[in-house]
Amino acid sequence: MGRWADQLLDSGDPQERAGRYEVWRQRTLTDLRRGQCTDPLGQAFAHTAQVYRFDLDDVETMLAGWLADLEVNEYATWHELRGYIEMIDGPVGRMVLRLVEPIRARADDAMAELVVALQLTNFVRDIAEDIRMGRVYLPTEDLQRYNVTLDELRSTRPTPQLRRLVRFEVQRARELFARGVEVTELIHPRCRPFLWAVIENHRVLLAEVERRGYDVFTRPVTLGARGLTALACQVGARSWSRTVRVPAVQQ
Repeated sequence: MGRWADQLLDSGDPQERAGRYEVWRQRTLTDLRRGQCTDPLGQAFAHTAQVYRFDLDDVETMLAGWLADLEVNEYATWHELRGYIEMIDGPVGRMVLRLVEPIRARADDAMAELVVALQLTNFVRDIAEDIRMGRVYLPTEDLQRYNVTLDELRSTRPTPQLRRLVRFEVQRARELFARGVEVTELIHPRCRPFLWAVIENHRVLLAEVERRGYDVFTRPVTLGARGLTALACQVGARSWSRTVRVPAVQQ
C-alpha cells in the first residue's frame, strides 16, 4: 500500500497528484471499513487488517500523513521532522507490532523509537534523490548548525560541511536504534529474525555511509555485495544464537 501511495504522490501531472491521491485514499478507507475491497492490493491488506485486528484509525492517519509530501518541503526543527515521521510511520510500526506478537507492554515505546530510526536512515541515504524532488528531510536547524545552505545542499557536492552534517544525522539514527532495538526481545521469538533483518539492513546502510566518509551524493547508497554479505552474517548469527540450545553434559 505504501509503495502504491508513493507512486501516486510522485508521478504524473503535479497539478493532479493531490486530487488523484485523495480519490484513492477515500475509496481505500471506505472499502477497508466495509471490508469489501475490489482491487487485489486492497483485498490483501483488508484480509491482514481483519486477521490481526489493525486499528483502521491508524490507516487513516498514515494515509493522511503522506499528503504532507505535497504540502511541506522543509522542516524547521528535529521536533517537527520527528512529528512527520511519527505521523506516517508510527501507524506502520503499530501494525507491524500486531504481526510480530508483542509479549511485553513496553514493546510499543521501543517500536516507536525503532520506526523513527529506520525512516531517518532512509532520509540520510536518499538526501540527493529527495533534494532533486524539491524535498529536504533534514531539519533546517541542523543545516544551520553545520553552516550548510540550501544551495549547497542542492549542489550535491560532498563538502566538508555536508559530510559533518551527514555524520551528525547518522549518529542520531544510531542513538535511536540503540533505544529501539529492545523491541526484538519483546516480541514472539519466531518473529525476531524478521525484525532483526530489517534492523540490520538499515544498520549496514549506515555503516556504508560511514565507510564512504559520509558522502551520500556521489553515488546511491546501496548494500552491494559487501553489505549483503555482512547483513546475512549478522542476521544469521543472531538467529542462530537465539534458536540453538547446547545440550546439557551428561554425568
